[in-house]
Amino acid sequence: MVPVVGVRVLPPQPEKTVQEPVPKDSLKGLNPSQIEIVTHGEGPLLVFAGPGSGKTRVIAHRIAYLINDLSVSPWNVLAVTFTNKAAAEMKKRAADLVGDQINGAWIGTFHSICLRILKIEADFLKGYTKDFVIYDRDDQLSLLKSCLKELDYGERLFLPKGVLSEFDAAESRREISFKDDFYGRRLSELYNLYKKELVKRNAMTFNDLLLQVNKLLSENEDVCARCQDRFSHVLIDEYQDSNVPQYRFAKALSQRHRNLFVVGDDSQSIYRWRGADINNILNFESNFSGTKIAKLERNYRSTSTILGIANSVIEKNQNRKEKTLWTENPEGEKALVFKALDNADEARFVAERISGLVKSGDFKWSDVAVLYRANFQSRVIEERLRTARIPYGIVSGVGFYQRAEIKDVIAYLRLIQNPKDDVSFLRIVNVPPRKIGGVTLRKLREASQAGGFALFEAAEYCQEHDLLPAQALRALSHFIEIIKELGSAAESQPVARVIKALLARTAYLDYLGDDHQRAENVKELLNAAEGWGDITLSDFLDLVLLATDEDRGDSGEEEVSLMTIHAAKGLEFPAVFVVGINDDLLPHKRSAETLGGLEEERRLFYVAVTRAKRLLYLSYASLGNAQGGTYHARRSVFLNDLPPEHVVYESRKKELSGRGSRSYSDSPSEENVYESEDAGWSLKPGQRVAHHIFGPGVVKRIEGEGDKAVATIDFFGSGVKKILANFLTV
Repeated sequence: MVPVVGVRVLPPQPEKTVQEPVPKDSLKGLNPSQIEIVTHGEGPLLVFAGPGSGKTRVIAHRIAYLINDLSVSPWNVLAVTFTNKAAAEMKKRAADLVGDQINGAWIGTFHSICLRILKIEADFLKGYTKDFVIYDRDDQLSLLKSCLKELDYGERLFLPKGVLSEFDAAESRREISFKDDFYGRRLSELYNLYKKELVKRNAMTFNDLLLQVNKLLSENEDVCARCQDRFSHVLIDEYQDSNVPQYRFAKALSQRHRNLFVVGDDSQSIYRWRGADINNILNFESNFSGTKIAKLERNYRSTSTILGIANSVIEKNQNRKEKTLWTENPEGEKALVFKALDNADEARFVAERISGLVKSGDFKWSDVAVLYRANFQSRVIEERLRTARIPYGIVSGVGFYQRAEIKDVIAYLRLIQNPKDDVSFLRIVNVPPRKIGGVTLRKLREASQAGGFALFEAAEYCQEHDLLPAQALRALSHFIEIIKELGSAAESQPVARVIKALLARTAYLDYLGDDHQRAENVKELLNAAEGWGDITLSDFLDLVLLATDEDRGDSGEEEVSLMTIHAAKGLEFPAVFVVGINDDLLPHKRSAETLGGLEEERRLFYVAVTRAKRLLYLSYASLGNAQGGTYHARRSVFLNDLPPEHVVYESRKKELSGRGSRSYSDSPSEENVYESEDAGWSLKPGQRVAHHIFGPGVVKRIEGEGDKAVATIDFFGSGVKKILANFLTV
């Protein structure tokens, strides 16, 4: 099995060193547009920053300018982004400009900043103590399933993962509500019980971190005043990815001083499925009066050819702010569009080209990335790369903190900190095995419900009143003893010692047996704790529970990177292959039924194109595979938007022998474009089409045949119209 890209657990604790004074180079190395942005005065500023335009540099220099040139105290600066990795890079760049002063500023993700505020203002939280824990997705699913049982809702109708997605969507909207129908009313009842149980367990979800902070800011004037007084300057990166709660958070904090500095790119807004609302950036001027607008359009990453393609693709979107990327980089090679016979042929093409690039001596394996719309597309690519002996790593897979052995240790630590955490209790009460079976757990649940207390407290109650068989009581007593003993140790000892004692008292490494990889993972977690010195259990859990797989560092291996386009955002590679550019995949069939969905898919394609620095390869298959059979696959309508002066075409024609030969041209051949002569025969209701005036739409009805066929089309934004089929593109 080819290994996934390596994971960096936690950054090592920095050594305390005496640093020389840092010169005031706040504007050094910036272009005129960047200088204008960095030296912005007071009031809200919205920066539209195209890909590769140096937005992280601008934010870091803005922080330095505030501290060095305007004498703003670092204490009054708040900079927010979306991943720990991005926050660390932002802090590092700012530290290069202002030195140790940066440690006074708050720089982090939305979740980490909100967690920090909640810990400070914990006395004002309703129903929570400062030792609350954070539930990840698996923890939420476990709790939700217990709620479903309590309400006697079947998991066939209320699929737990689907229900959580419904909850996430509701919490990202302006008002948390559900449809007033049979399903919606029960969802509402389930949601209320779920939130009640979270409070009972002294637990929050990631969404709760924002929701609870917003609640504090809106309901407690003193808390709001303290936060507004402190953060006189609020900077937010990747603002196009913000949702409604994040918008409210930014607005509340910046309301007094009005120094809100946001950077984003509406053309790279690709996370609507996570709750991101593109209107936050498009409507920024109306939401924050007196806003000034700036643009970063100079690209330092790609060739002018790649930027020409990117501009041509994104300009077809109606709901966007005008922006044109340009560069002083060389023109570069034309992009290659390859028409493959099928998915296997497409994978063969990718492997052949990658091998050729590396053999040329101009590229290393790590210079190449293969991007796709959906994870399932990687299988055929992986098989061909293995056959060609091309090393690769998949930028996905199971994150370090999602591995079972790590979650076991973390569950122990969470229960030690918060004995009300029933999810953690159930996970590790019998890990390693203690002969605590289903009957014992059922009796503990009954005692918990009858007494209105947590499962750990129920275990203590059963122990005190001798309510269980002797064997179960002995096992539970030993478990309770371990948790209490380590709880006492955690009050005065650093977390590394607590983890060592935990592994010794539970013999957890012995339990893993000969599984050396899992044992090494546990040791890596211990190494991370030791690297942070005297960090407490509470602070360590905050760091660990906010870590995500997106914060993974470079593996350092010489290998080709395989990933979804969503995972590639923020990255760049000298050579990029975008595969599977077929209708129903890119744009995805579930997303392209509305104008908003189709435009987000186009933005996704734009993101894929702009990952490339020197070479860009775009490919699609003529035949697809489904349920053991093949079908004719249409190429994506997005390929029609490519400017001919920047693209060459290549296809593989099947010969009688079954072997393939290639044809090559500077323009699309008849096989590479959709002819409209027989459109009337091929169109069908529900199919997506486009018109040169009315734009994209969906076929409602077809009347007539051949060149006399008339299609009734529901055009996004233009209404229903009847059009001759020959005037439509598919």
